[in-house]
Amino acid sequence: MYRWSFLRSFAVLVGVALAAADCATTKTELPPKAVEGLLAVRNGLVDNKAQVQKTTAAARDMIDNPRQDVGTQIEAFNSTLSKLREGTGETRQAGAGMKATAEEYFAKWDQQLKTVSGELAEAGQERRAESKASFAKLEEDMKALRTAFAPFMGNLEATDRFLQADPTGSGVKAATPSLRKVLDQEPEVLERADDVIAQIDAVRGGQ
Repeated sequence: MYRWSFLRSFAVLVGVALAAADCATTKTELPPKAVEGLLAVRNGLVDNKAQVQKTTAAARDMIDNPRQDVGTQIEAFNSTLSKLREGTGETRQAGAGMKATAEEYFAKWDQQLKTVSGELAEAGQERRAESKASFAKLEEDMKALRTAFAPFMGNLEATDRFLQADPTGSGVKAATPSLRKVLDQEPEVLERADDVIAQIDAVRGGQ
């Protein structure tokens, strides 16, 4: 009796664990037309991550290894930040286009399912629901990335404006405490970008 009770309890625990894992990551593959444009978003995010690292490297070089010609370091920081601004803007536009395409496809999918019945209709509705849940997970990850990136980018730009007005060693020294706090946010930004990239790979079937 105790053995069966233990087995039932173990089965419940396994079920809870699997359900929790399923909530953490939704890996349902979507139809290709539902995710048109996602590859551009993915590639953009990869480029954006690299540019974030270049920007933070320029910032760290400026505050950790200030040179006599610190103005050159300030301009290097400004240049990498400008490229980051441009790149993230392009990725944001690609993401908006991808979302519009997906919403249009899900609407058409729903209309098409109304033309079938029986087991096909049931299977189709289940697939559509799973696909929408997977896409919703992607949107959640993208929202988390925006939430982390917006203040990070905003504070970098504020530092840049400060240094453009005072491009001196003293200016860099004054900006350093605030800038170090911004740089501490980099790991979270990169992690959130990785989450989006992983979910894009999932909905694209690992392609």
